[in-house]
Amino acid sequence: MYLLHNNQDDFMEIQRRKGLADYYFDNYWKYYNLKQYSKASEFLWGTINNLVYAIGLFYNKTISNHNQTVEFVKDLALIEKKEDMVEQLASAQKIHANFFHDFMDEVMFESDKKNTTKLIETLSRLLEDRTKDLFNLEL
Repeated sequence: MYLLHNNQDDFMEIQRRKGLADYYFDNYWKYYNLKQYSKASEFLWGTINNLVYAIGLFYNKTISNHNQTVEFVKDLALIEKKEDMVEQLASAQKIHANFFHDFMDEVMFESDKKNTTKLIETLSRLLEDRTKDLFNLEL
């Protein structure tokens, strides 16, 4: 059950956020390939942040900070019955911390990157499904 109403402004904001997520994910790959893991971490978290913001709109929530993002992903894991999202979120939070503190070597980054990209895939799929359900459109 979604709280969002089917209107053009909502769809445009969701589309904008999905575009930002795609842009950040593309930039993640750029810095990942350069082995600049701190910068890559920033873009991975930016991807998650924009996907969560867009999904939050379907529940009439504006997700505007780190704690809200984390809590909403945990809630979404319960709603969707996807317990693995919580573990993936823990990896994503380590990736986010790496942006600020640059403590991950390649081995550490690879381990958490795997779960983080799985979370991004899940969030992307959820956003696509909700958009199709409510707007009968694809992003």
